[in-house]
Amino acid sequence: MRNPLEGRRRIGMKTVICAMFVVFLLLAGTQIPSQLIVPGVAAADPSLPSLIAKEQEVRAFFSQYIERYNKKELEEFLSLFSLRARQNQQDGLPEIRLIYTNLFNRSRSLQLSLEDMKIEIYQNAVEVRARYLVNQVLKEGGAKKFWKGDARWILNKEEDRLQILSVDYQYSVPPVLAGEKIPEPLPLLAKEDEVQQFFSNYTDQYHRKDIKGFLACFSSKAVQNQRDGWEGIRGIYTKFFDESRELRYQLEGMKTEIYQNRVEVKARFRIDQALKKPKQEKVWIGNIRWVLGREDGALKILSLDYQNEKTL
Repeated sequence: MRNPLEGRRRIGMKTVICAMFVVFLLLAGTQIPSQLIVPGVAAADPSLPSLIAKEQEVRAFFSQYIERYNKKELEEFLSLFSLRARQNQQDGLPEIRLIYTNLFNRSRSLQLSLEDMKIEIYQNAVEVRARYLVNQVLKEGGAKKFWKGDARWILNKEEDRLQILSVDYQYSVPPVLAGEKIPEPLPLLAKEDEVQQFFSNYTDQYHRKDIKGFLACFSSKAVQNQRDGWEGIRGIYTKFFDESRELRYQLEGMKTEIYQNRVEVKARFRIDQALKKPKQEKVWIGNIRWVLGREDGALKILSLDYQNEKTL
């Protein structure tokens, strides 16, 4: 089993960064298949792989990100995104380019404030969360707009440089003209009982080793551990199910966060596997994180990240 995300360093910092922001919509985030948290694992443990970056490097990345955004240097700004980048779990790099091209071209000025920024550093990724407030002055007519909400970035390293692999945001106040009545926020993507039912079906398909039913829980755009796409995911689980005489999959301490455009779920996992050949048993224990979206009315897994803390 791959160990993509062992160990984590939590850095809490409260700061305000004034600059440009990344979001704008014209008025509308053998392997064991199982994600990302690391309580109880010391980042300084010499037996573990080193973390992907240091806090200073992450801060320097966002300083550069802000500087290029402030100058509306489109190409330089987009170079901070991975070629595989996703925005709000759906927009690829061509769509991201169009969004920022329109934003930069329509704006006389932009200003972003970030508050309550939290950075979590892993072996193969950095997760950054913050509250944001954006003020925009349009070129045409000098009208002023503002919007605010929550944002989350996932960074990884490509050619030894930090790059944005995904950015997700939601509005608590959608874009409005200054002085306009603030519209009601969009409804949440799902209810708690629907999410619970989804995971009840997910674990049932896993126990029964029903590869077709299990893969039906995934979006065709799903990514596992920030690298494996649909074909890779299918190969991983097909091989794992075929090698197993019996599987038992348990989730504990599930924490669910429901937003307007996604659902994030974190949990502890334990997998008990009885192999066909040789006849032996294995146990995997660790942490896991899913991001769900909605496709054709049904909840689907858009991304899944796990880390294995121990194998018995």
